[in-house]
Amino acid sequence: MNFGKQLSIGFKGYFKAIELLFSKGFMKYMLFPLLLNILIFWIGMSQIMDLAVTARHAFINWIDLGSADFWGAEFLKGALSGIITALIYVLFFISFAYLGGYVIIIILSPLFSVISEKTENVLAGHKIDYPFEIKQFIKDIFRGTGIAVRNVLFETGVMILVFAVGLILSVISWIGVIFMFFITSYFYGFSYMDYSNERYKRSIKESVTFMRKYKWVAVVNGSLFALVLFIPYIGVALSAFVAVISVIAGTASMFEIKKLEDTETDKIFNAEI
Repeated sequence: MNFGKQLSIGFKGYFKAIELLFSKGFMKYMLFPLLLNILIFWIGMSQIMDLAVTARHAFINWIDLGSADFWGAEFLKGALSGIITALIYVLFFISFAYLGGYVIIIILSPLFSVISEKTENVLAGHKIDYPFEIKQFIKDIFRGTGIAVRNVLFETGVMILVFAVGLILSVISWIGVIFMFFITSYFYGFSYMDYSNERYKRSIKESVTFMRKYKWVAVVNGSLFALVLFIPYIGVALSAFVAVISVIAGTASMFEIKKLEDTETDKIFNAEI
């Protein structure tokens, strides 16, 4: 399948996702990202504040400024405390922009599996028989988590390589940023589309081969989620909602690919007859 066709399938998946979200009862699933955001905000902000306080005290004591009483000492301590606190918050948001997407995927993996199956049933126009088995359900959750961990490790490896090449060759920084955006989008798209591969009983190795074949569909599917994550301050909160849309879009794209592959297989079979 050529580049243009893959892009078309990816974008059509998002158009179909928006249509289904507002017309087929998927909106209720947005409640779960809302609850997750509240939980992340409550735990995350509490931990950041504690970390900021600890870091401030440790740094001020390290430079032996805690007991200083010279003119302007209080102002200096206040300024340093403010800078350290700001750095802690900035580092948190940067790290969460990078890792937060996979945290969301891992935590909401059981929900995404349900959403993906429902999407396929709606697209097919009837309930497809995927018998529920608790052992298989747990296995699928571990598979989804495993895929997410694999993807973040590969993505981290590529990122380190890009930075290393950039430092050695002094490559223009924006080229590396664009390249990493495509890589990040691919791995996110991989994760969202793989819920269909779970139902099709593809192994992880088979899924990797499949995604490489349809890499541009995966890039389109993960691009919106990747973009939203980089919005300052509100990106993390919005990304959990976009994740639901991405799962629906990824499933719609996989459904379209399956139809095209089945049609191609029928043509080959008929030609051989």
